[in-house]
Amino acid sequence: MPWPDLSELTFGFSFLREFEQSYAPSGTFPKAPDFISQYDEATLGYDVNAWLDNSTPVFFQFKRSFVVRSSQAKEITVGHFAGPILYRMHLRRKNDYAQHRALQDLETSGNAVFYITSQIESSVELTVAYTSGTVLDQAAAWFSPLEINLPNLTEDHWLSFRAGDPTYRLYSEEGFAHERKYQNWSDVNPSLLARRGSSDQNLAALSQVVSRPSGRDHEATRLARRFEHPAIQASILAFLTLDTQLTFFKAKSED
Repeated sequence: MPWPDLSELTFGFSFLREFEQSYAPSGTFPKAPDFISQYDEATLGYDVNAWLDNSTPVFFQFKRSFVVRSSQAKEITVGHFAGPILYRMHLRRKNDYAQHRALQDLETSGNAVFYITSQIESSVELTVAYTSGTVLDQAAAWFSPLEINLPNLTEDHWLSFRAGDPTYRLYSEEGFAHERKYQNWSDVNPSLLARRGSSDQNLAALSQVVSRPSGRDHEATRLARRFEHPAIQASILAFLTLDTQLTFFKAKSED
């Protein structure tokens, strides 16, 4: 099953750049590597508190989906899909799907958490989407960790879907159909607007993320504690323990 000819890093960067240019306060947000490279929080030059007020903290976990082009693929031969092109997003099985369960736990606590996976076939398509500002709405598929309920922790599981379809199928041995909670960016935008909080509310929420014990890595915790601000600590811990990127969402007219 072929990968698209683009890396997960390239896809994630393209997505984040468009998201932050359009929706993050001031058009950018320092991600975990930016923080880690600094020895003194005061040298960062970022006003973290300015992003917190009336914004929504958002956690993104990026994935690259297989491109299903063969008519002999399981999804097609069993009659679940009429034919290619399909996309497969595999979930990480390591440690009994520990990452997926940790992301579900993070979302259960009230946080905005998304799997963001590719729904394009090539780097050419990504370039077209990036230059036209349609990565969020056309090149990316959005999934909530909580909408993906695994039947067990012992088999390989993956999601199969078509770009823009209102449903997906969760496969292990069988493929069960589910409605997609977020069909595209226009479905996500209102939900992020509804989650906006004050600076104090967002600080409290991020402090809870920092204090969560699930999946905690002692070295990551030690590194995060070099900084005092909960947003910086949460960004580092999210990046190092859950492979997620923390950023902030604001409506375009508010920045």
